[in-house]
Amino acid sequence: MPALPPAPPEVPGPDGLPPFGAYAGELGRVDLARLGPPHALPGWARRLRTKRWHYALYATPEVLAVMAIAEMGYAANAFFAAVDLRDKQPLADETLLGPPAPLSRVSDAIGRGLLARFRVPGARFRFSRAADPDRYRHAVEISALRRPRTGRIQLEGEALVTGAPPPLVLVAPVPGGGGEGSRSALHRDGVNVTQKSVGLLASGRLEVGRRHYSLDGGVVGLDSTHGLLARHTRWRWAMGCGRLDDGTPLGFNLVAGFNEMGGGAGENVLFLGDQLEAVGAATFRFNPADPLDPWQVSTADGAVQVTFRPLHAHRDVRDLLVLRSRFVQPLGFFAGRLRFRGREIPLDELPGVTEDQDMLW
Repeated sequence: MPALPPAPPEVPGPDGLPPFGAYAGELGRVDLARLGPPHALPGWARRLRTKRWHYALYATPEVLAVMAIAEMGYAANAFFAAVDLRDKQPLADETLLGPPAPLSRVSDAIGRGLLARFRVPGARFRFSRAADPDRYRHAVEISALRRPRTGRIQLEGEALVTGAPPPLVLVAPVPGGGGEGSRSALHRDGVNVTQKSVGLLASGRLEVGRRHYSLDGGVVGLDSTHGLLARHTRWRWAMGCGRLDDGTPLGFNLVAGFNEMGGGAGENVLFLGDQLEAVGAATFRFNPADPLDPWQVSTADGAVQVTFRPLHAHRDVRDLLVLRSRFVQPLGFFAGRLRFRGREIPLDELPGVTEDQDMLW
């Protein structure tokens, strides 16, 4: 496939139109309130349809930890889960629901200038990246009062941008579900902006009860997303993140059912060294009734052929009338092979996650 063009300086452009497409490199400002016709929505509809989140995956030979803050307009959500990769046992799994801004907030900035925070009694999450520094910072603290049997969680992590592959940026249309010409602002087509990064160098520490883990020398995968999403949204997703024996960062980001565009463009990419490569449509084969069964993940062009073996499945299944979710994210290992620009890369126990999500929000 042809090389991806550089990311635009802002979304939308000066004309108010979203620059639909896939790009390489860091994205500038995102302000979907500036969208012009036919993508503009009234303020009340933007508040209901705007979803923002920042997600981070930290992996070392000893531990895999994932965390996220999501802002949904009328509520906010955060979660943290971790597994010990040597013992192949879960360490922690916490899901928290809280009020929206000002206590919880995810900024419009999804790269430089990012600030995401979440706070409820006994738990605090803060993710940030200042306008100039070359690293993201992730802090999670969940007190022992919430975890009296297993002890508190404390993570202080940094993810270094320098030396990592360039991020993928995708600006994609979102079918609103109302059909062509729909007048309802809740069912008009929307816009989604996402930036995915894989292979950032990790540093920091993780404490779970009496267990202590160094994050130094590990790898990080990131997902920052800001969109005017449809009321009903579903996808399958996979992210793998690691390094070759010589230290070269590698990984992949694959999705099906979401952020799909004509002509094969989408957020399916491989990352290797200082390069990224777009790949074909992804297929996920798994057992929805038991997500701990092995998953088969592949792409139509043969660039990805992997089996995912879960160690633990983070779940958030709830029905709150206005919000219904079935969110399942297993943590585990990928094995198989990648093909990057003609080079065959075997994988064995590459840390990562898969995901099956079906949301009415």
